[in-house]
Amino acid sequence: MNYRILDAKRNKRVDFNVLLETLKKKDIIYVGEFHQIPEVISFQMDLVSGLVRKGIHPAIGLEIFNVLQQKLLDYYISRVIPFELFISLYDMSPEGFDLNHYINLIEIAAKKRLKVIALTIPKNIAAGVARYGLDREALKTFHLKSREIKNCSKEYKKAIGSIYKKHPHEEITEKNFVLAQSIKDEMMAETIAYYLTTEPVGTPLIVIVGRGHIEYGFGIPERVKQKLSIKGKLISDILIATAYDDEHLKKEIADYILLI
Repeated sequence: MNYRILDAKRNKRVDFNVLLETLKKKDIIYVGEFHQIPEVISFQMDLVSGLVRKGIHPAIGLEIFNVLQQKLLDYYISRVIPFELFISLYDMSPEGFDLNHYINLIEIAAKKRLKVIALTIPKNIAAGVARYGLDREALKTFHLKSREIKNCSKEYKKAIGSIYKKHPHEEITEKNFVLAQSIKDEMMAETIAYYLTTEPVGTPLIVIVGRGHIEYGFGIPERVKQKLSIKGKLISDILIATAYDDEHLKKEIADYILLI
């Protein structure tokens, strides 16, 4: 393995098989990744394959696909369309990821007949929010509510605001920068909550998103818990955050650290 896993609170290395035993009992496994990094994707593949070997067949939620691409995902996984067409159609989207990095992970899901869920709002919609604020038509299209997008903790706003202050843009205000991150987190949380309340779920949902969407339990995790608690559904989740060896992180960032 070209990665190490640490128990964040104990700062102690964890054996992969021991980790699997913990993860298989959870409703949601959040993997906060650095996008398109081979070591991180290798861990994700090992995670899915390891759970399957233990008789667990998880669903997989992917930030690299927007919700309008769910049928595209379904068609490829069920082999309705070939690889070349799948890649070509994806490349026409605004998401901008190189799908070749993730194709082996998707292939595992296809071979094991695992559900793969497109999570996020289209990138161009989030970019529009960053520049101009929330748009009524966009909210209506994606069944999102302004008050729920804005309903985030002070700690969350502070964390996102600190990122803005490091990389300010003249055409984007801090308020809209936070809103753009919030609408992505809200769309992904809504998609996850919908899946967990409408599907006959008995196995974990692995959520693979950028690290900033799950750090310290902010962003997606806190929104999912809020949505499900309203519906009287309690869930158990676990956070795995990717980090480089030389990063200095607070132990509260996640339950486990994936070191690369």
